[in-house]
Amino acid sequence: MNTISGEFETGSITPLLTKPVSKNTVFLGKIVASFLTLIAIYAFLTVYVIVGSVVIEGSQNNLLLAPLGLFGLTLATMVWASMVILLGTLSKSSLVAALGSFGVFIGVTIVGTILSSVYGQTSVLFYAPGGGANGSTGSCETFPRSGTNFATGTDNLGYLLIQLVLNPSAVLNFCGVRFGPGGREGEIFTASSDTVATVALRALAVAIVYLAALLVVSWFAFRRSQIVESA
Repeated sequence: MNTISGEFETGSITPLLTKPVSKNTVFLGKIVASFLTLIAIYAFLTVYVIVGSVVIEGSQNNLLLAPLGLFGLTLATMVWASMVILLGTLSKSSLVAALGSFGVFIGVTIVGTILSSVYGQTSVLFYAPGGGANGSTGSCETFPRSGTNFATGTDNLGYLLIQLVLNPSAVLNFCGVRFGPGGREGEIFTASSDTVATVALRALAVAIVYLAALLVVSWFAFRRSQIVESA
């Protein structure tokens, strides 16, 4: 959380900036350290859950896909971690970084909930970080809706990558909402349909774009902070 902002707060970044190390190396080292830390934590939890499930339930199917889910989960978390890094680099405050990133998460969640309530699973949700749109293997026009429902946003990237291997051609329906005159008699309809492969690869691309954009801006802010601190 305070990989950069905490060092500015304590002043420990100043001796580091006086070393004969390039600015790019310092920033890259912190990002790699964050990524490896997340992988280590999630890998431990994954092994713990797998061992526990095998001991309790017996042999499990598709355990070879666990590393793929681990990669997706780590990448999804890095999207929000990069948001923390950006806010911490800009503000040099761990509190601002924590509260700001949490505020962005809550804001995206609230806006997504409002959009899905008013318009259904609109395509705007496909390109927002977080839970994203909810897809269903069942029909939108049938009530109660059958099939499996799950989020298709970046936060669910690990599960989506596993489904990409298991059921790439399965079709997910995204339901929209249509209102009559005066906002009455809401009608649920199929706004769009995509295969699991398309949904998973789109979520992967969105996560990579957000991660790259946030880290690039953080890198520029970090370089500028170094110049200010060294002056």
